[in-house]
Amino acid sequence: MKRVPTFAAALLVSATTALAAEQQPAEENPMAAWKPPKLAHESDDKKQITALFKAMEDAGKKGDLEAAAALIDFPVLMITDDSKGEATGEAWTREQWSQVMAPFYKKPMGGTVTHKPTIFVVTDSLASAGDEWSHTMGKNKMSGRSATLFVRKDGKWLVKAMVEGGWGDAMKQPAPGAAGEGGAAPGTPAGGGTGGAAGSGQPQ
Repeated sequence: MKRVPTFAAALLVSATTALAAEQQPAEENPMAAWKPPKLAHESDDKKQITALFKAMEDAGKKGDLEAAAALIDFPVLMITDDSKGEATGEAWTREQWSQVMAPFYKKPMGGTVTHKPTIFVVTDSLASAGDEWSHTMGKNKMSGRSATLFVRKDGKWLVKAMVEGGWGDAMKQPAPGAAGEGGAAPGTPAGGGTGGAAGSGQPQ
């Protein structure tokens, strides 16, 4: 009896498996009800997210905590790590977020903040943005990276998560009385997060 070549046999098995999957009842296929959505308004989504960043930045410059909070979908996920490299994430209510951020909005740090944001639209209702930022005040300059996750609700883009490294140790201590004491928390007017990202840059 003539043997079927190994590669041809593998193709035969693969085709048979695929056919069996197609014939599998929907109730037995966990992916049957899922259909990846297609982007229809990516360009407009990026413009709207950039406008959201700008609105958050303006709220920071004015010290308007309520205006900033209105741009967030609570509970908001706050993610960071500490000096030991241990990552943590907590879901904050509006009250928790406002309590921690209040000192920074009462006395925003001055100086110059620059950003290099990159917005990635997952779907027309889900998106993320990474930012490489720098903050200069006199002779002092620091730089870092941050990220933000967004969701669209009722036709409006909102912040759903803020990510910035290095805040784990600071978050274990009482909130500073002013922005000049210990820097700015993720998402604050002077921080690298949503507080100013993209407002002074263009999405890539």
